[in-house]
Amino acid sequence: MAWESDPSDRERLDAFFRFFHTVKGSCGFLNLPRVEKVAHTAEDVLAAIRTGDRTPDPATISAVLTAMDWIEAMARAFGDGEAGPPESDDDVLLDMLTAAPGVVEEPVTKTESAAEIHKPAQPSGPRERAPRTVRISLSLIDQLMNAVSDMVLARNELSRKLRDHHVDPDVEGSFERLSACVADMRDMVSKTRMQRVDRLFTALPRMVRDLSQDLGKKVDLTLEGGDVEMDREMIEMVLDPLTHIVRNALDHGIEAPMDRVAAGKDITGSIRIAARQSGNQIVIEVADNGRGIATDSLVAKALRLKLISEADLPGMNHADKLALIFHPGLSTAEQVSAISGRGVGMDVVRTNVERIGGVVMLDSSVGRGTTLQLRVPMTLTIIPGLILRCGDEHFAIPRGNVIELLHENGGMVTVENVAGARIATIRGERYSLIDLEQLLGRGRAANVGGSRTLMLVGSPTGLPYALGVDAVENHEELVIRPASPVVMAAGIFAGMTLPDNGRPMLLLDPAGIAQAADLPMELPRNDAAAEKARQADSEKRVQTIPALQFIEMSGQQRLIPLDTVERIEDIAASLFGTTGNQQFVRLGERLVPVVNPTSIDRELLKTLHLRVGGQEVCYVVHDVEDIIDMPIRPHLRVQKLGIAGIVAHDGQHLEVIDTHSLFAGLAAADEAAASTPGICLIAGLAEDPWMRTILAPLLIQAGYDVRDAEASGQKQRGPAVLLCDAGSIEQPSASVPVIRLRAQADADMREAESIYRYDRDGLLAAVEGALRRQAA
Repeated sequence: MAWESDPSDRERLDAFFRFFHTVKGSCGFLNLPRVEKVAHTAEDVLAAIRTGDRTPDPATISAVLTAMDWIEAMARAFGDGEAGPPESDDDVLLDMLTAAPGVVEEPVTKTESAAEIHKPAQPSGPRERAPRTVRISLSLIDQLMNAVSDMVLARNELSRKLRDHHVDPDVEGSFERLSACVADMRDMVSKTRMQRVDRLFTALPRMVRDLSQDLGKKVDLTLEGGDVEMDREMIEMVLDPLTHIVRNALDHGIEAPMDRVAAGKDITGSIRIAARQSGNQIVIEVADNGRGIATDSLVAKALRLKLISEADLPGMNHADKLALIFHPGLSTAEQVSAISGRGVGMDVVRTNVERIGGVVMLDSSVGRGTTLQLRVPMTLTIIPGLILRCGDEHFAIPRGNVIELLHENGGMVTVENVAGARIATIRGERYSLIDLEQLLGRGRAANVGGSRTLMLVGSPTGLPYALGVDAVENHEELVIRPASPVVMAAGIFAGMTLPDNGRPMLLLDPAGIAQAADLPMELPRNDAAAEKARQADSEKRVQTIPALQFIEMSGQQRLIPLDTVERIEDIAASLFGTTGNQQFVRLGERLVPVVNPTSIDRELLKTLHLRVGGQEVCYVVHDVEDIIDMPIRPHLRVQKLGIAGIVAHDGQHLEVIDTHSLFAGLAAADEAAASTPGICLIAGLAEDPWMRTILAPLLIQAGYDVRDAEASGQKQRGPAVLLCDAGSIEQPSASVPVIRLRAQADADMREAESIYRYDRDGLLAAVEGALRRQAA
């Protein structure tokens, strides 16, 4: 494909020639005359192109590609013990290869990224050795991943028992190191399952080329993000939906050349496929600059098929009309073709993507093109989840599907019964309310104080809905395993997991719950104002970040961005210490500063371990309250040291910690400590034990750069001072002042302009004064 876009690329032509030459030789040795004949004929064609007797026109390149496909089919037939393609196909293929080249227009497909990927590397310098590899079976990788998952579960169980028994902090430190090793091993094993998205892109250039020729269209295909990695199973599941989307873009999206010219567009259409990683999701975007989706035509067909009624039209916006394309049996094609047109495509695409926990997003503008986005999990084995209580049992739900957590009796929530259905109104927007206990046929547990929790869940099949549960108790990384077929047949579970509490539990499927509750795709809207309010609220939620709500030792309620909190832990008071005005805590073999020094009045202190970049500190708190969504811009800015502003939440006024000044002060202190105020040259450092064991450590602790005067030479960069014995013959220098140290404390020895070696304050003052004068 890349050679077709650049026929002058001689290196690529030579590579193709060598391929067919090798196949021909191997088949002669293996006595495979059919393959040998085809390879020999293709080799002759390429040889003629190399000598200039034949041009690499599209017809010739199509014949060469067909020969490659035929050889691949024969190779697979040999492996399966089958006969392969019939011999009657051989003559047709040979005629294609030997036919005189015709006059054909310029190539219709250009794949820039494929050219970059497959182009042979230019030799530059010594040849590097390829990385050593070993080939293992996929089943072994799966077994290894299962073993690591068991290790994660064992780690979770051990963590629970350590918390229950309040073990020694040294044991907790060892456990933290073990947990880090387990996490690293899990990540490394997970990477063995990862493959580059290039695998998804491999067949697309050829497919686009062949279909565009069949349809008589000219198309530029651009591939981006091939180096992004995702789970191999996810790649296999996404391949078919992505292929169908690209075929739709070619058939329905890109116009015929004459239609594009009439519309004032370039005669060559474009399809751009880009992959990127966003958190724990992979985003694959397919965009074309074709005719777009005519929503009026979609609505007319939906009315004709009775998928919607006339009464639904006033409340439908542009996105609602576009979503009609996902209805089974609805197609934008005017006539059925060999490529598409029967309306059995986009609904299957969405179903397959949602089956693996993904989401399909669509945007289109008539005359400008269509953009379709697939958002799928990077892996399905270990996901973050929330642990919730329903009656006397616990369940898990993927954290990525939960939009918001609220209390049923909160001021912004109203619950009512409408025509036998429960509706939750949250900030003016209505959502269907599902009580999980009722859906599962379980009785409610007795609530001792407090209220029920409402989870606003994003359903891939329609609008978000509210899920009522007794409580949300924890969040953690969950190892997902397949559940039994009987359990999965219920349609509301996505698997099973063993969380930190050691009790097996089922993982809820948000889409399955919506389907089991028979939720409508749309809720009736009161008016256009309600829709605008919902959009404004959605935009407001986007401009928030998760924050940890905690209580200071003084009792003040405050917030801190959750991204800066590495962990929350109880630390024994014996591990705290103070030197000067700096309080610190011992974590393993490290001394970590405490940014809010406090009195040690209890055996265990709850701390927030904060880390940003390479900086880490401990923040002592009284207790941790909750995790909330905090607006990026505080409701009120304040001019107060260490406080960025004030946020109003749930009837409270919460101060927001200014993490910028927190870590900026720490970085400034580190920089000041790291900078050396000057150089102290010590004469006789290597020979004199007192100089080496007493004087040098004193100066190093004071922050000076200590060096041996004999080894350092005479030239020094920056201010320096020479320290020597009072009886030394060292002479004062204009560039390096000399400080003489005497061994006696007698007063009459001061006349010798020396300092008593055990006069700590006088010695350090003399060094500081000499260096300051020299720097001035």
